[in-house]
Amino acid sequence: MACFWGAVFSVKRWIEHLSTNPYGDDFRVYYYAARLGLQQGWGAIYDQAVLRGVMAQHFTGDYAIVDGGHTFPNPPSLAWLIAPLTVLPWEAAYIAWAVIGVACLVAAWWLAAPRRDFAGVTLLLLAVALWPIHYSLIFGQPTGEILLLVAAAWWFLRRDRPLEAGIALALATSLKPQDVALVPIALLVSGRLRVFGWWAAACAALGVVFFAALGTRGVADFWSTNVDVQNFAGHQIATLASLVGPGLPALAFEGAAAAVALVAAWRRRVSLELVFAAGLAGSVASALHAHESDFSMLVLAGWFVLQSPAGLMTRLWMVPGIAALQAMSLGFAVPVLIWEVVWVVLLAMDPGYFSARQRMETPNGRLVRATSADSRPKTAASDAFIGPGAGTLKSD
Repeated sequence: MACFWGAVFSVKRWIEHLSTNPYGDDFRVYYYAARLGLQQGWGAIYDQAVLRGVMAQHFTGDYAIVDGGHTFPNPPSLAWLIAPLTVLPWEAAYIAWAVIGVACLVAAWWLAAPRRDFAGVTLLLLAVALWPIHYSLIFGQPTGEILLLVAAAWWFLRRDRPLEAGIALALATSLKPQDVALVPIALLVSGRLRVFGWWAAACAALGVVFFAALGTRGVADFWSTNVDVQNFAGHQIATLASLVGPGLPALAFEGAAAAVALVAAWRRRVSLELVFAAGLAGSVASALHAHESDFSMLVLAGWFVLQSPAGLMTRLWMVPGIAALQAMSLGFAVPVLIWEVVWVVLLAMDPGYFSARQRMETPNGRLVRATSADSRPKTAASDAFIGPGAGTLKSD
């Protein structure tokens, strides 16, 4: 009931935002960047002067600002994804994009949530109620799409389809790289070489397409725009720089968080779910710049943990994580920053993992994945990995 009313409040507040302030901060820029690309060429979307002129034609005051905090820094695939919606008026496109985001969230839940019964619906309602998901809907972030693509990558790997998994992961990377940056590396260190190879090949192919679409000048403007965005202080409020200070201290702690996440992926490599969870949690914890919507990746990581042989401490630590994520709605980022660092450490070091895994093993020593009565297949050749001196291991 708490999750239900939290979800109702979240949806109600989004509708109120639409009626009182429909110019979603991020989607406003995405929409007109897509229109600019269709009209003047895709390289123009990273020309700050041109984009500023387009925004000034439609907005005044703060809504017309284009600077390091309000611009289009994403790869062009996000603009291409939104381009079909530009046939609609701004308000209709904003609503359509939000509906698509919700549909993608539900689809990700259907693929990756540990259960689809009453408890599973509770998890979905909790996701809708959490501030990062709510924030991403208001601002028009591509969060739902990224969650669906990562969930699809996991789903394909569960069925030993590394090609499709690599492509899905590459598409997620192309929408917002910082949200999933460590996931392919976590798969690599866990010994899943084929999916990493397909991800790298798909990213290379996308890079060629991006260069052809943007041209040399567009690529240079893309780089310049991202430098401006990275230097904008407001983008570091939700990063570890808030705890230890900007510059080298932040880079050191972010690098350490990434390293611990990769250690977790290696130590828990027999569990595909924990490898994905470590990659997602590590991506958020080590991000060089982040906002509330980026923490939505922790929701998917939590779903993966709940169907894995994670230790009890790792599972219980997710409970205060709910409060920490909600504290962001009040402007407090420190609680969730501390919480996520501890969770990444637990993913790597929780001694309860071994006893949990032992309880899930059958007499023949093969690992049985936590499942519900949803008739999902229990075997997964995709879990095959090569461990140092361990030979080839497979888990059900």
